[in-house]
Amino acid sequence: MQFLRSKEGFPFSSAVIHSGKVLETVLTGQLPGETTPVPGGPAAEMQEIFRQLDEILAEAGLTKKNLCSAQIYLQDVNRDVAEINAVWADYLGNHPINRRCYGVDLQVGMLVEAGFVAEVPE
Repeated sequence: MQFLRSKEGFPFSSAVIHSGKVLETVLTGQLPGETTPVPGGPAAEMQEIFRQLDEILAEAGLTKKNLCSAQIYLQDVNRDVAEINAVWADYLGNHPINRRCYGVDLQVGMLVEAGFVAEVPE
C-alpha cells in the first residue's frame, strides 16, 4: 500500500494506492493548510477539489481518464447539485464515471466533499 501526501502525526493520507491497482482519495474545497473552504460557494469548492485531484493523480502518474467512480457529499444536495453538475461536466467532459451524490452534515463552513477512485494500470 502506498500513502500519498501523508503527514507525520496526521491521522489520514490525502490518497492511498491499494495493491498497486486502485487509488482512492477524499478531498475538500479547502486550500492545503487552510481551515475554511475557498470562497465562492459549491462550484468554487468543486473546482478546488478538481485542482487538488489533478495534482494527486499526476503524483501517482495518472490522469482524470483513470477515474472510475466518485462520491460527492453536499451540505444541501437539493440546492447545490445543479451547480456541481456544471463544474462536473466541464471537468470530466465525455468521461462519464460512475457517481453518487449525497446530502450530509459537513464540517462547519464546508459545502462540498468528494471521494474518488481511480484505476492504476499495470
